[in-house]
Amino acid sequence: MVSKFFVSSIFVFVFTAQLFAQTEITEQIKTDRDNQLKELNEKLKTNEELVNRLTEKINASDSKNASDKDKIADLENLQLALDNRLKILEEAPKTRINLNGQLAFTELLSIQRDIQPVELFLTSQTFFDQLGNATKIQQYKSFSAWKTEFDKWYSKEGQSDAMMNVLMQSINLISTASAAVPLYGTMVNTAISGVTSLVTTLGKKEKELYEKSPEMLRILSVTSQFEQQKSIIDHEWTMINKELELLQKENTELLEEQIQYFGIDRNRYQSRYLKATLDSERENFKNECRKSISEKLSLQDKNPETRGKWLGQIETYMYKVQSLRLRFGQLTMRMQGNIDQYEQLIKVYADAGKFPTEFTSRINGLNTPLNNLKNKFYSSFNPSKYIEDSAVMYIERQ
Repeated sequence: MVSKFFVSSIFVFVFTAQLFAQTEITEQIKTDRDNQLKELNEKLKTNEELVNRLTEKINASDSKNASDKDKIADLENLQLALDNRLKILEEAPKTRINLNGQLAFTELLSIQRDIQPVELFLTSQTFFDQLGNATKIQQYKSFSAWKTEFDKWYSKEGQSDAMMNVLMQSINLISTASAAVPLYGTMVNTAISGVTSLVTTLGKKEKELYEKSPEMLRILSVTSQFEQQKSIIDHEWTMINKELELLQKENTELLEEQIQYFGIDRNRYQSRYLKATLDSERENFKNECRKSISEKLSLQDKNPETRGKWLGQIETYMYKVQSLRLRFGQLTMRMQGNIDQYEQLIKVYADAGKFPTEFTSRINGLNTPLNNLKNKFYSSFNPSKYIEDSAVMYIERQ
């Protein structure tokens, strides 16, 4: 069950390490944004100095009884400077939002394209398959050997005893169902209690059954306890999976909405981006998109009916994308925490001095696939950095 949860989660929404490194276009957009805003700030500073000089000159000319012609010229120059200041102040937010809107869309493209978890899929499947086998009680020799003896005894002497019938039913359920359902709860408790009572009643007259019972009880108890603790961690994968599916749905819907809004060719998106095999091809398509976005917004700003109205729409897109990125960062951090919990669980149950060797050998065998999974995960994700980068993605860099 866990394998399906984890694998489908990863398959739904995987970001490769490339996503955390700045892609060519992403970095270019940020550089263009910061340079243009810096240039506007410098213009604003120069304009402010000009306004101050003209204001001082006008004030000084009043005290010196300057000619009306000079006063009019200075006032006209001041008015031009103030008009220019207003234009700069209006241009700055448009520049910022235009370029951040391009950034948001290219990030959406990255999210949508990077659902290709082949290596992580294989390593996670290997780990969770072996993890599930650790509690398949019917695969343990000590359980199978005991059950063979118990079946012999039951067929000869136990069928007339109502309590032994209950025990037989519990054992059969455990041995057949542990591959599909959690191995803990009332069913296991009933079996352990029944076997303990049986051994006490039989004593040593059924030597084989009597001698095999203690080891069988140890195996049954430890696998049940392990499964119960594991199920708590497993549950978190279920929750992560549901949230990732929701994120994927939101991402797809937002991408579809923006493709339509910006007038981007859907066929080119399919052929030039989703089906592209080279990073350079995908980056070229992103560059095409940012040009289309810039042209679209420029036309809207020139149209009196849409001038300024696009700012609010693009800001909405921006913060929706940022929310998706931040939430995914938080989910990957939870995934990292769960991997650490599995590691701790394995460490606790790997002690052959406390648990049956047949059990601990399987638990110790989980270390290699778990390490492979951890390595693949850490090469694909950096939750802390991802969250930090998402939080400042629209902020101008100094």
